[in-house]
Amino acid sequence: MAHKEDVEEDEPLLNPNPVGQEDRSLLSSMNSVDSVDVPLLIASQDLPKPRQQRKFFCIDVEFLNIILLGLGFMFSIGAYQTAAMAQTVVLNSVKDDWFQGTSTMGYICLAINCGTQAVAYLLGPSIVAIIGPKLAIVGGAVCISLFISTFLRPIAITIYIGSSILGWGVGIIWVVQGYFVTINSTKSTNGRNTGIFWALYQTSLVTGNMFYFLMLHGQESIDPTTRFIVFAVLLGVSVLGIVTFSLLVHPWTGKPLRPPTEETEIDEFEYQGPKQALVATLKFAMKKEMWILLPMFLYIGIELSFWVNVYGTCLGYTLRFGIIRESLVGLNGVFVGIGEITGGFALGLLGKWSHRNGKDPGILFAMLIHFCCFYLAFLNLPADSPLGKTPEKSLLEPNEDIAMLCAFLLGFGDAVWNNQLMAFLGIVYPHETVAAFAVYQFWGSIGNTVAYLYSTVLLLPYQLLLLVVSAVPAAFGFFMEEWKWGFLDSEAYKRLHRKNSDPDFNEPERSIYEPQCVDHHADQSLIIP
Repeated sequence: MAHKEDVEEDEPLLNPNPVGQEDRSLLSSMNSVDSVDVPLLIASQDLPKPRQQRKFFCIDVEFLNIILLGLGFMFSIGAYQTAAMAQTVVLNSVKDDWFQGTSTMGYICLAINCGTQAVAYLLGPSIVAIIGPKLAIVGGAVCISLFISTFLRPIAITIYIGSSILGWGVGIIWVVQGYFVTINSTKSTNGRNTGIFWALYQTSLVTGNMFYFLMLHGQESIDPTTRFIVFAVLLGVSVLGIVTFSLLVHPWTGKPLRPPTEETEIDEFEYQGPKQALVATLKFAMKKEMWILLPMFLYIGIELSFWVNVYGTCLGYTLRFGIIRESLVGLNGVFVGIGEITGGFALGLLGKWSHRNGKDPGILFAMLIHFCCFYLAFLNLPADSPLGKTPEKSLLEPNEDIAMLCAFLLGFGDAVWNNQLMAFLGIVYPHETVAAFAVYQFWGSIGNTVAYLYSTVLLLPYQLLLLVVSAVPAAFGFFMEEWKWGFLDSEAYKRLHRKNSDPDFNEPERSIYEPQCVDHHADQSLIIP
């Protein structure tokens, strides 16, 4: 037995195990002390465990997974995006015994792709629950490679089937993307990791489209040999994406893990079966918060369709650009990529500032950036340029410098919209990331599909007007949710909630606006005199 004189009076008893009884637990050792005059510090059962640090060749595993995820997207989704940005122009150039392309056929294929994506986003959580996140993301990358291969020898039926397969692959990949970012991030690193992922992913827009620009530079049309070389290279890059996703440090099969918290270790997470995942996704989609964010989901889908294909097609169909018009489709992708990378790195550097001050300033800035871009595009491009080759001009003579500035602004604004929304969903719904990103991408794909369908008939000014009109409710819906969750996470709300739930809680007699030092460990242990 330990006695009072064996312990210093003013030092808490942290390890009172007597010699020869090391195998006894700390709590039973504490309870073995029979002197009530010795202060004991007894750890509460709610005391959080430190997060386990995992290393792979001296590299933090979580950070390594973020890098691998970004590189996988850079190769796989990047190859798909490069193909998608030129798809309408390329298909219009193919006219032989096997295939007769039209000026708007690319829009139809992309609408099929996005419509299939919408279904994949709803069923994606169930598929992931069955086969596991890693196998799902690798399988999605295989679907992308199959789609790109159909352009080596375009045939109408294979193009349409490939577009449908592509929708399933891209849908599954994006559902799992949110899971992998969240599972490898903490609340403080979520913004940084999202920015790093986004910057790596969008690097492919620069490299892929620069390759396309160099291949088409000086050519007035796309000949079969050039088309074959371009898509053969893109196919090889997409295969690299399959390999990169295979290197993710995660079990090949098995159930999705829940994101790590301060209270749980990474191996203790629960999982949902496929039926529960589908039901949970549908229930999650019915939440009031999701309806408030619905305009933002739709806007991101609409503006995505505009910069991915419609804007580049307008450049390729504007005859006043002369011999460089075909190569401008690729150069447009380069400047969109530069804008995406710039926005991603800026948000990565400002991640902690955004975490402290909120994400609404970034969304407001992105909306204004896009408004400037839409106005410049209205001045610079012919009204009928989305529908076919045109010799007309708009209010200004078409200028390639203004066109590339618009491309940069499109990319920068898109990066801010997406990064802020993904970081917000990851922070607010850390245990429902798959469902949250599935709902987000589902409505985004609906916006994509609608935009590609109306692009087959609407002139450019009307498309730009729809973008402006849809951006305003998108931003204000996000503001409402950001302000609400910012308040719920504030110290003032936490004290109010504790006061209402604990009758013995005494509110300090000071203003909630006064600066104060909060002891985050004060309620994690119990002092027993």
